[in-house]
Amino acid sequence: WRGGEVSRHVPSSWQVTSEKLCRAQQELHFQAATYLCLLRSVREHAALHQEYHGKGERSPEEVAGLVGFRLPQQPGGKG
Repeated sequence: WRGGEVSRHVPSSWQVTSEKLCRAQQELHFQAATYLCLLRSVREHAALHQEYHGKGERSPEEVAGLVGFRLPQQPGGKG
């Protein structure tokens, strides 16, 4: 290990940068991409919620109409 090719390559591949942490720029890019994903997801959730959220309880007649049925009329004009 000490005299191998890896031990010669790793130290020579290190570079001095002006950044305190070498991955600071990559972390900032990752955080920005994560925040963008959050914003897109919130927007998509709001659109889906508005389209598919229930509108409250429906009457039996309205529910029957949604599936293509009509409720029978009761004798005496009720219903």
